[in-house]
Amino acid sequence: MHQQLPTAQVVLRPDPGAMSHAADDRHKILLVDDDVELLGELAEAFSNSGMMCRISENWSDTLSLLEQWQPDIILLDQRLKSVDTLLLLPVLRQHSNAAVLFFTGNRSEADRVIGLELGADDFLLKPISTRELVARVRAHMRRSKPSGSVQPRKWHIVTAERKVVRPDGSTVPLTSTEFELFYVLAANPGVAVERDQLSRHVLRRPFVAEDRALDNLVHQIRHKFGTGGVVINSVRNIGYAFCGFPAE
Repeated sequence: MHQQLPTAQVVLRPDPGAMSHAADDRHKILLVDDDVELLGELAEAFSNSGMMCRISENWSDTLSLLEQWQPDIILLDQRLKSVDTLLLLPVLRQHSNAAVLFFTGNRSEADRVIGLELGADDFLLKPISTRELVARVRAHMRRSKPSGSVQPRKWHIVTAERKVVRPDGSTVPLTSTEFELFYVLAANPGVAVERDQLSRHVLRRPFVAEDRALDNLVHQIRHKFGTGGVVINSVRNIGYAFCGFPAE
């Protein structure tokens, strides 16, 4: 919970085929894995197959990259160090409409069912040859919409600019402190975050019962999001939890 806001530093692999394409009309793929050697092998394979490829080694860099660049497909390792990305799929969906293919050694049917219900497009089980992996991704791309198709707008968070954008493109006018509180909660959807944790992270001081600063911040955030739905729930004797954006 005491995480710092993610930075915009993203590790990119130079695209060896970039100079041979006059326009960026190639299929775009984002590879996310904490195995640097594997990332290099996959990036080379997908680039050699004619795709525009970018890579990320961790969760926060992935979200930052998606604020600047939108792929057609995201190939996502289910485990990034201690992070289970399957549980964070709803957060990823706030940043991108790309098809999400989980690349995993987890053979649990229950996890695959949960992932598909949360919006995953497929699960590719390790081990798998690079040749077959590229072929499966290309098959998904053939079934997907062209990258130039119009996608419905959704709520999204632009961490680099510390702002929340509505589906109509307008910005929720949050102060810097309001944004930081909102971001901590939104990064842990459905999870009750304790008041003391929030106070130490956002206000830089331990929580005391008489301190109403957090309550006032939550009240202001709710007010600024409008009447479309409560985005932050109060959790009795614990703190607050993000429960989703207002209905579009």
